[in-house]
Amino acid sequence: MDKVIEKQGRSRSQWALLGIAALAVVLLGWQIFARAGGSRLKVETARLTTAVVENGLFREYYPFDGRVEPATSVFLDVEGGGRVEQILVEGGQQVEAGELILRFSNPQAQRSAIETETRLLETLDIQRNTEFNRAQSNLLLQEQLLNLEHEITDTEAKFRRFDALMKAPNSPISQEQYETTRDQLAWLRDRRALMQERMRQEEIISARQLEQAKKSIVRLNENLGLLEQIVKSLEVRAPISGHLSTINAEIGQNIMAGQRIGQIDLLDRFKIRTSIDQAYITRVQPGTTGHVQVDGRSWDVTVSKVYPEVQQNVFQADVVFAGETPPTLRRGQSITVELSFSSPSESLLVAKGGFYQHTAGRWVYLVSDDGARARRVDVRLGRQNPRQVEVVEGLRAGDRIVASGYDSYNDVDELQFDQPLTARKGVP
Repeated sequence: MDKVIEKQGRSRSQWALLGIAALAVVLLGWQIFARAGGSRLKVETARLTTAVVENGLFREYYPFDGRVEPATSVFLDVEGGGRVEQILVEGGQQVEAGELILRFSNPQAQRSAIETETRLLETLDIQRNTEFNRAQSNLLLQEQLLNLEHEITDTEAKFRRFDALMKAPNSPISQEQYETTRDQLAWLRDRRALMQERMRQEEIISARQLEQAKKSIVRLNENLGLLEQIVKSLEVRAPISGHLSTINAEIGQNIMAGQRIGQIDLLDRFKIRTSIDQAYITRVQPGTTGHVQVDGRSWDVTVSKVYPEVQQNVFQADVVFAGETPPTLRRGQSITVELSFSSPSESLLVAKGGFYQHTAGRWVYLVSDDGARARRVDVRLGRQNPRQVEVVEGLRAGDRIVASGYDSYNDVDELQFDQPLTARKGVP
């Protein structure tokens, strides 16, 4: 008799394999569908901001940090240094030109001035003695030369007579007398030449001595003048009338030569010392215009001076007010200067947001008309300032883009919002 065999169902492992295969088919189908329609990402509307493309005036500018300084300042630098004996004016007060501010003592400088003056007097005495001795010696030599000339004249006359007599048949003089007179005349003439050479040499030596003495006197006078200035500088006086800043000195303190102890400022006008990134070194020139915001008002400024030295990737420039100066400015106050690099022009503009750092202006997410999604579109953006960027291609006036950062979107093709955007959101 045949036995009936019951049919057994699938095992759990088989059902698991079937489930995995079905899930794989579903995922594959979803990927095919997703690729066909582009990548999408659902985002929360509350976490993003948008900006509207609009026509407007574009001004290319960039803000730089600056510090308010007086337009004119005179530094108080110590020339000779010394010990602070007295401070007559404290910092923060108004001073007049020539007013005594501080007094030093410097015994060494005073002693050097006395010694230099003594050497100057000694050199002057040497010069006077040299001139006196030169005059006496010159007179004595001239007297000797005069006597010698007279003796030569007499000997020449005597020699002419002897010479004539020697030519006579019966000469009354001997050959010895004739030769003696002739030799004496030659000797006298040699003496005269030697004396004239002596006078010339003494004249040269005396002239050199006098020249050296004069040079020494000039040098000593210069040194004495410098020392007198140093001694005079022991009394620090105000070079101009103005506002005296802090005095960096205390009674009894030793101040080195060349040390700065303060400055006097003219507070009628101010300038702004601005630190500028080296990327703008070719664009910032004397005459570059801009403006600052002070007391809720815009004030026009102009670059007056550009310092060429670049330190730590920045250079400095002085900016002055083109007209009236804000009355509330104070020395040392921090202020932001916005320098303009082009004239205002009509352009298509959009607010600059976090998207620009991610895409470098190559593409944006354009919000749909119904505000339910935003798709990725290629654009070309041009000039920019801290608040706006110029639209060159890819967008029209009235278009709305996602302006906040794109870092968390993984460059998907489309953003789907959890709630439709019904109101425009701007980027501050």
